[in-house]
Amino acid sequence: MFVPALLTCIVLRAFSVQAKVVNDFKMNCDEFFYEKTEPVGMDQNAKKICQVTRNFAPHYATLYSIRHKIPLYSAYLFDRTCFDDSGRFSYWHLEPQISKPEENEELYMVRENQNYKRAYKDNQAISDDYSETGYDRGHLNPNSFQCGEGRKATFTLTNAAPMDACFNRNQWGKWEKTLRILLRDTISSDGWLATVYIVTGTVPDVNLRIPQREISEDPERVTVPSHIWTAVCYKHHVDDEKSFSFGYMGENKPEGSISLMSVPNLNTQIKNLYSQQSEISIFVGDCFHDNNKLDKVRVKFQKLISQQSKEKQGVQMSLGVQNMCTALKRATDSNIVPEKKFKVSEMIIKLAFDSMNTFYNEAKDLKISSGSSCLLTRVKPLVRSDLRKRDISGVSGAVECLLVPEKQMTAADGSPCSSFSDSRYSCVCETNGEFKSCCSTPCLYQDNLNSYRCYSGQTEIECSARYSLVTFKGEKCLDDHPCATYGNDYYWCKTISGSWDYCSPPLWRSKAKNGKYCRSDHACAKYGSGDMWCYTDDEDNYDKCCTSDDCNSAVNGQTCRSNHKCGYHGKDYLWCYTDYKNNWDYCCKSCW
Repeated sequence: MFVPALLTCIVLRAFSVQAKVVNDFKMNCDEFFYEKTEPVGMDQNAKKICQVTRNFAPHYATLYSIRHKIPLYSAYLFDRTCFDDSGRFSYWHLEPQISKPEENEELYMVRENQNYKRAYKDNQAISDDYSETGYDRGHLNPNSFQCGEGRKATFTLTNAAPMDACFNRNQWGKWEKTLRILLRDTISSDGWLATVYIVTGTVPDVNLRIPQREISEDPERVTVPSHIWTAVCYKHHVDDEKSFSFGYMGENKPEGSISLMSVPNLNTQIKNLYSQQSEISIFVGDCFHDNNKLDKVRVKFQKLISQQSKEKQGVQMSLGVQNMCTALKRATDSNIVPEKKFKVSEMIIKLAFDSMNTFYNEAKDLKISSGSSCLLTRVKPLVRSDLRKRDISGVSGAVECLLVPEKQMTAADGSPCSSFSDSRYSCVCETNGEFKSCCSTPCLYQDNLNSYRCYSGQTEIECSARYSLVTFKGEKCLDDHPCATYGNDYYWCKTISGSWDYCSPPLWRSKAKNGKYCRSDHACAKYGSGDMWCYTDDEDNYDKCCTSDDCNSAVNGQTCRSNHKCGYHGKDYLWCYTDYKNNWDYCCKSCW
């Protein structure tokens, strides 16, 4: 494969996330609440959870409704050390103490597998509840607001609620990103002398639950929130004139809008949506809401607010696709056909992107959030210099892909299985009379290893990504034989012509030793030759290449010495030492 690495057997407890179900936040994890006081007026029968990881202090607090199988809120602090949102985890956790407290004295959450799903699903949601519903497992405590162990701790279904996929990835995601930038810039300008308390919550819609009856034998287990809300309390350590608070709330539907408001207004809105008499109070004294800072906050969100006030712009579609979507929406919204007699039995979705980079980022998110893969059906040969900022209409259909389920009855190398077993400890596939490992989690690219990895039960293994239905020459693969390694050290597929050919591997950042990026339809690979190479332009100029554009990758899959990163080092070409015997080779990015 791309970089040799040892397969690591991982003991479950080493990767477990802990959680403590408590009677009182105050004695266990009240540091996540302003003035160490939890919100008032929420369901007092809900479970209180202190979310912690092994050998670490608590990361955040959650109020979880067993009745609705969603969190009512998660309270957390803004981690000012987190500067990017990379590093998503591919697996989720369940909470044994919520389902069977008498049998679980341990404080560990456990990674989802079939055994634990069956054991704990009575009192909590499982990932299967979200499958093919159109709803994401939406984080309340966003993974992008945390780092390291804190980020891992957010990937628990006790921190997730059904969020409409369009709303979560578009409107809510943009507000989260803007909030992170606002808080980072503000706390930086204040010399880091502030603590930011955040509470993100839900308003359960008692009339809407997933999975829908038409798609599940165990339907309507999880309540879908009608609204999602966030409240922010910025407390300056020295000057209370610099302290402030605000909140915002959005409708959890595809075209749902989000409104910015004061904390008192948010309290009132939540109370009215809950249709209850008792008052809601998220922060003690509403956390400096009278400091008249809301207008300054509004400036930071003005671009998003203005976008909502304009004509709503959805995903760009051809006229034919727009008509089909309109027809589907009319059918699902219509009162003519009773709900139980109507279902969508088949839907073929093809997506188009402006570049391989955009495709890669979206494909990765689809695998993690919705368990779907998007298999390439067309790749226009573009070079990186063509991909300056422009609308997708400017490079129409540069990359097209077909949406399919990520989970298939295949081995980790893509081989089809005649039998398939996925348990707590391993995933095993029988193919052509031999047994191979299969993936329990999505197959994702690991930057630190320069290879694709998944978990087979508790063991991390190398895997072959599901990503394409075309060869590197553009010929169509058989539908049941997409590009994969199939036990080899290269990607290939059987073609509709009855032959086979190499596929361009899923290495979206591969680069040639001349410093140019590989062409979008021709990533770095051997393609049957002795050396790894790629085309770098539309005129079929080529060169030796590296599988990644990082500072440590050399040609032919080699790695630069740790103290000798890729650079010119007095030469007129890029090179680095690859061992301590002063052997060297070409590399692809100047980092020295």
